[in-house]
Amino acid sequence: MIYIFHGDNTSQSYSAFSQNLDTKANFQKFKSDVKNFDIDQLSRFLNTASLFSENKAIIIENFFSLPKNTFDKAVNTINSHPEYDYLFWQSKKIEATKLKIFPKAEIKIFSLPETLFTCLNSLRPNNQKDFVVKYQNLLSALPFELILFWFKNTLRRQLTTYSKFSENKLKQAYLNLIELDYRSKNGQLPLSKEDSLCRWALNLMD
Repeated sequence: MIYIFHGDNTSQSYSAFSQNLDTKANFQKFKSDVKNFDIDQLSRFLNTASLFSENKAIIIENFFSLPKNTFDKAVNTINSHPEYDYLFWQSKKIEATKLKIFPKAEIKIFSLPETLFTCLNSLRPNNQKDFVVKYQNLLSALPFELILFWFKNTLRRQLTTYSKFSENKLKQAYLNLIELDYRSKNGQLPLSKEDSLCRWALNLMD
């Protein structure tokens, strides 16, 4: 059986991936990721008889990001051994055309809530009141660490593309956000981490 876990909500997708992996405690395992994947090692693992267990599980992170030539060879190898379990986790949403390569796979997609993007889009000058409402809604939908990640990601993107904020203000806000992240992880914030992030955003929009 092939299990595929993907989507923008990497925290939830990886958690589900890990929970499935926990059920394979008695399986002989092959583990790899896109950086150190070796098709020959996979082939040897699949074609070598096990002395300890008849069950085998192949666990590969970001399998769908392999170079095309390697990916195609791996797909052929996997299809030649349908008797084993395959667990694939991808750190983003997989294209529909690639998912069709394994038509019988059990696919789990984990998407981010729309409240995240409406909140991020509300980060614009003089929009404090609207932002606060959307931010409060977002706090009940996602863990703080994931919210902070997306705030930083949004500012990084705006630094290299387009932003409604001036370049100097954006750069300073990004540095302040990195500092907030550091102090949050070390328990050095004078306010709660949620309130600190809200105050940071309000200062940016002022």
